[in-house]
Amino acid sequence: MKALLILAVLVSGAMAESVRVYIGTGKDGIYTAMLDRETGKLSEPVMAAEVSGAGFLAVLPGRKLLFATARPEKKSRQAGGSVTAWKIRDHGKLDRINQQPSEGSGPCHVSVDATGNTLLVANYGSGSVAALKIDEDGSLVKSASAHQHEGSSVNERRQSGPHAHSFYPGPNNKFAYAPDLGMDKVMIYALDPEQAGLAEAGFAKVPPGSGPRHMKFGKDGKQAYVLNELLLTISVFDLDAATGMFKEKQLVDTIEDGIDRDGLSCSEIRVHPSGKFIYAAIRDLKDAGRNSVAVFKVLDGGKLERIQRIDAEIKIPRNINLDPRGEWLLVAGQRSNEVSVFKVDPGTGKLSFSGHKVSVPGPMCIEFL
Repeated sequence: MKALLILAVLVSGAMAESVRVYIGTGKDGIYTAMLDRETGKLSEPVMAAEVSGAGFLAVLPGRKLLFATARPEKKSRQAGGSVTAWKIRDHGKLDRINQQPSEGSGPCHVSVDATGNTLLVANYGSGSVAALKIDEDGSLVKSASAHQHEGSSVNERRQSGPHAHSFYPGPNNKFAYAPDLGMDKVMIYALDPEQAGLAEAGFAKVPPGSGPRHMKFGKDGKQAYVLNELLLTISVFDLDAATGMFKEKQLVDTIEDGIDRDGLSCSEIRVHPSGKFIYAAIRDLKDAGRNSVAVFKVLDGGKLERIQRIDAEIKIPRNINLDPRGEWLLVAGQRSNEVSVFKVDPGTGKLSFSGHKVSVPGPMCIEFL
């Protein structure tokens, strides 16, 4: 009987297993909640840190560090934006470590290289990128390597100048990649992670007017998937690991033919942990019931086949993310002030709405610990 009781407790504990979620907002700060891995239910989000402008986050789990975009402190005279380092406490709350300039205006994206030594930041407003060294105590060192993009493209309203929209380390951590919406290019940099150094290495082009926003690499690192915000497409590239350069492979639509595209734009792309599926969020700026998530199957050779498009169950899906096991997908509804939860079919990758939502003011980014 005692053994049975112990087994029951262990099973109960496994069923109740949960994972911590951080939600960056365009409102009053960074929130945290727990995702029940059995049911997909999110606990009520609570404030982890009060900060202005934390629209995008990056988590370094092994060192319990979180980095976020931020607006400059009121006492600072610097023009432009900032990035902030936070220590993750055991109960999920965040302790501020320090803040540094993002070396540009309108910081919109941060990521951490594979060594955990370098933070990469993209500045949308100024169209620039920078690398900051992460010190041993988790603090950020003022950037000694920043680069200003130059150029424009065919969309006069959105592409009159450069707009770096994200910045990522490559699969081998020797290069870093910055999709620039204003230039219709992915700028490529040689990366020195030990010194947080960047050197221009080249670029890849997407079709005129595409507006590259975010990107991800396939699980095996052989392909890059660039989400084009303005034309609602994904550019698939083969990656030359030695040179860091891209070779165009495929251009695929995120929505089916016959759908009115006016007022639609893409926001985020994610790769399933298995590498077999890819997810892209589509925003409906006209609030005509077209907010959705598109699901793609990764075919042999890395090409994509769209297999589903499902209602996002919120308004303006600014960000999406998969839990580390790939069992649940969370959608940040920036305009409806909600986060919705979808179940991922492990065999097909297709989504089904779990029925679960939580309220969060202006959610813009979702990261898991």
